Amino acid sequence: MIDFDALLLRPAYRVFAEPAQLTIGSTVHQIDVIDGTRGIAVEEGGPIAVETVRPVADVRRSQLTQKGIVVADLIDAEIVLAGQTWHIKTPVELSRDEVRLILMAEDADVNALVIHRRSFLSERPITESGEPRIVE
Repeated sequence: MIDFDALLLRPAYRVFAEPAQLTIGSTVHQIDVIDGTRGIAVEEGGPIAVETVRPVADVRRSQLTQKGIVVADLIDAEIVLAGQTWHIKTPVELSRDEVRLILMAEDADVNALVIHRRSFLSERPITESGEPRIVE
């Protein structure tokens, strides 16, 4: 079996990862993550394919395992990345070797957030922010 963590992820994280502080309960862990807090398109669950742009951080599963962290422990944990504190809303298993953390800013006013959704109607992408409009 090919070890993608050793062959692909370890070198990528060596170049692109940033240090972060993960707090689960009262325990603090130093981890390395790939910063996607500017927003990445993620699929929302449900019967219709809907994408939403959300801040994320990606982490290697092997790093979590070395620290005794299981994916379920990440729900409602906090992570400090580049001086910003984030609440981990949902961990998503990208593969058997990598986990994507869907983040929410600790000081975010959820009522003031502009939500952009992207879905597909007859293979034509549409986006919704207020009124739906077709984007090409």
